[in-house]
Order: sequence, then structure tokens, then C-alpha cells
Amino acid sequence: MKRFFTLIIAATLVFAGSQLFAQTNIYLNLSGAIPNGDFADGDENEWGLLGEDYEGGAGIGFNVGLKFNIATGVNGLRAMITFDGIYNGLNSELRDAFEDAIETGEDNYKEYELTTPKYINIPVMGGVNYTYNFNNKFGLFAEAGLGPDLHIITKMEEYREQGSAKRTDTWEYDPKISLAYQVGGGIELSRRITIGVSFYNLGKGKVKGKHSYKVKDTGSSYSDSDPFSWKRITPTIVMLRVGFKL
Repeated sequence: MKRFFTLIIAATLVFAGSQLFAQTNIYLNLSGAIPNGDFADGDENEWGLLGEDYEGGAGIGFNVGLKFNIATGVNGLRAMITFDGIYNGLNSELRDAFEDAIETGEDNYKEYELTTPKYINIPVMGGVNYTYNFNNKFGLFAEAGLGPDLHIITKMEEYREQGSAKRTDTWEYDPKISLAYQVGGGIELSRRITIGVSFYNLGKGKVKGKHSYKVKDTGSSYSDSDPFSWKRITPTIVMLRVGFKL
């Protein structure tokens, strides 16, 4: 009897899940990711990844994401779940500064290499979407969401070789999780394509990690590391996006 009830419950969950899936619209979102505010500001003199500053120095990037719109029973209103992967490199001021540093390093060292950090954000949010369809060809939508974001900053590394001496300096940044939100809106075409704008605030993340170095010379080598803890950077991004119903 117990086994029978287990089978009944399992069958009910499968049926409910299939019904929910049948009432879910899934979109693949492709976006340009335009940083703004302090996240976009920054140069070689003020930059939060190498000192006590709030500026992120982020440049224009891109986003790939999935959006699930789940029917609620209210016409036009759907529960929304979004998964995004957002990539931003550095802005033009920092790219120019690092290009100058590489040229100088190559002129002054036997070998010189410099790897710059990048921003990767992975927010997962739940919220609501409301779409008003004027007809089968055109509609308007607005949406908002809230949830956790995983901040990742890739490492920065500098390698210098002069004579028999080789030195590598590495700045490694701790990943952080913060509370993020989004608001946005746009148009829907033929109930299959969306074109819109969204604003993402991905929450404050304190810049923490460690700076380490390794030195090798003929017959000897040594290394050391020190932690650092600087100010908080808040990724704020405007998304210009196109969505395709799957």
C-alpha cells in the first residue's frame, strides 16, 4: 500500500511539472552589457582593483541568459525566473594604460607579460513579468526581479624576466555573493521575439584577495603573499537585449 501511494504521488508530481512546463515560455536573451556610474569609471590613478577606490573601470561587455515566464492564471501576468552570465572587460582608459605598460615593459625587460582582470557576474533572479498584447504581432512588457549574484574577478598577473632573474606578481580576487535586482521593459513581436532594455544592480562586493609574488634566479627562488581588503564595487549595468522564444 505504501508503495502504491508513493507511485501516486510521483505520478502527480510528474503531471504537475509537465503542466507547469506547458504553461512556461522560455527565452534565450542576448544582450550588450553597458556599465554605468562608478562601475564604468576608473583609470590608472583611480581604480578599485588595485587600491582604495570605488571605481570598477569596467568596459562594454555582453550577456547570455535564459528567462522563464511561468503562467499565473492572471491574463498577461507571469512569474519570472532568469539566469544570466555577464562579462565585462576593462574600459578604454585602463586598456590604453595597460597597453602603454606592456610597451614599456617589453622595452625594458628581456621578456614581459601582463594579464588584466575581467568581471564575470552570474545573477539568478525571481520576479514578475507583465505583457500586454495588442494583437498577435505586437505587445508591450515590463518586468522586475530580485536574487543573488555571484561576482567573479579574474586574476591580474605580471611577469618580468631580466637576465637570469624571473619574477611573477599575481593579484587574485575572492569571489563574492550579493543581493541583486533588475527592472526592465520592451516590446514583443509575433509573441516570439522580445526587444528591450533592462537595468541591473548587482549589489556591493568588497574587493578582497591576495597579492603574491615568485622570484627565481640562478640557484635560488623565493615567494611570499599578502592579503588585501579594499573598498566595495557595485556593478550597475544597462542591458540592451534581444530575446528569442525557444
